[in-house]
Amino acid sequence: MPVFPIHGLDGGKYPINVFSSPLHRDFKLSGTFGELRTNHFHAGLDIKSETGLPGDPVYAASEGFISRIKIDEFGYGNVLYVEHPDGFTTVYAHLDRFSP
Repeated sequence: MPVFPIHGLDGGKYPINVFSSPLHRDFKLSGTFGELRTNHFHAGLDIKSETGLPGDPVYAASEGFISRIKIDEFGYGNVLYVEHPDGFTTVYAHLDRFSP
């Protein structure tokens, strides 16, 4: 499972080897961060489904707790916000459904 080192634009470093992939498999992207869309820049990474169908399991990138659940017909759709002990928040959007 890949671990993503993240470096800040200000030259400061964020924690390394803390966050892992939200999928337990290799993946391809269907949308990238900062990609120019019709009327905005895309604010996340869109990961392609392994089969082309909904239902791939998505896991938290690090320990934390679900701080917000949102269901919306537009925008992010079904989304979870996970707050981590180091103060970061990861967002999991466009989810097909939620599991207990």
